[in-house]
Amino acid sequence: MTVGDDPPVTAAEGAAILARLARGPHGGSARDASLARTAAIAEARYRALVEQIPAVTFMASLEGGLSDVYVSPQIEALLGFSQEEWMSDPVLWFRQLHPDDRELWNREFARGCATGGPFRAVCRFLTKAGGIVWVHGEARLIPDESGRPLLLQGVAFDITESKRAEEIVKSSLREKELLLKEIHHRVKNNLQITSSLLRLQAAKIADAAVRQLLRESQDRIRSMALVHEMLYRSQDLARVDFPQYVRELVPQLFRSYNAGGRVRYRIELDEIVFGVDLAVPCGLIINELVANALKHAFPGDRRGEICLRMRLEQDRYRLSVEDDGVGFPAGLDFRQTETLGLQLVRTLIEQIGGRLQQKAVRGTAFVIDLPREGR
Repeated sequence: MTVGDDPPVTAAEGAAILARLARGPHGGSARDASLARTAAIAEARYRALVEQIPAVTFMASLEGGLSDVYVSPQIEALLGFSQEEWMSDPVLWFRQLHPDDRELWNREFARGCATGGPFRAVCRFLTKAGGIVWVHGEARLIPDESGRPLLLQGVAFDITESKRAEEIVKSSLREKELLLKEIHHRVKNNLQITSSLLRLQAAKIADAAVRQLLRESQDRIRSMALVHEMLYRSQDLARVDFPQYVRELVPQLFRSYNAGGRVRYRIELDEIVFGVDLAVPCGLIINELVANALKHAFPGDRRGEICLRMRLEQDRYRLSVEDDGVGFPAGLDFRQTETLGLQLVRTLIEQIGGRLQQKAVRGTAFVIDLPREGR
């Protein structure tokens, strides 16, 4: 019988023959001898292929534990052990696996055996010289004729350089995060110092109207400082949890105007995160509208409520600041007012591409439509 006449070899039969060949010479039938010759030819082709690729190819037997029956010569370039050294020691691979990564390997291997599917792991291996190499391994189980897992076959790639590059990028990002955190901290501190200077100056001024103007300036500065304070405290140094920001800003304003006893506030905001470019102007807008309500909507001992809402709609954010106070003076167009606060509101809304409306309600309601970020 020629080799070309040999019966075909199934994957399971070929794997079994390779395993038996790895254990040394053995007797068998003519059928086994024929299969062995066919497997030898297939193995020669397999070796010629795998020994050319820039990765370590391996095949390990699952009988009596996990031990290599074949490893390609690239193992020497990867870890410093010759092919013979590696294959002669059944547990060398486990000794060279980094101790901190053994649990990960065992967990992934157990998962692969349980599911029967391929598994992959990124682990560190110790070289013969004592160095560390990062390896990305991918393998799958090969069953015997009965379906029982017989061999583990896979490839291992050296990813040490990419890991080093990744660490350099991570280190650079950490440095930039620390720098950005320090910038937010310093901006916040400088704004707080400015606010404190205004407070000290106001204390020396007899004119009540001028003191009021300085207090309003303090409130504006504090609203901006709060953004940077929250960014400094946050894990995300570029984006602000806006509902949390409003929940800190509004009580601050109520304390400034000593309005907590007469006027309540209600905050109803969707979970929205803003970048600094939108958080600061929106904070100032809320500061001005809430301050305007506290100054004018509840004269004397009048009691009431200020409600802030923000909804995330399909293509916009809708912010409303509403009170149940005395209402806007009849015949007065808010777009024509000369007060600095409403002028600032209109300017800020124009800058961020928004739209301001006044709604007819019992009291006063301002509604602002803002374009969604990234649109």
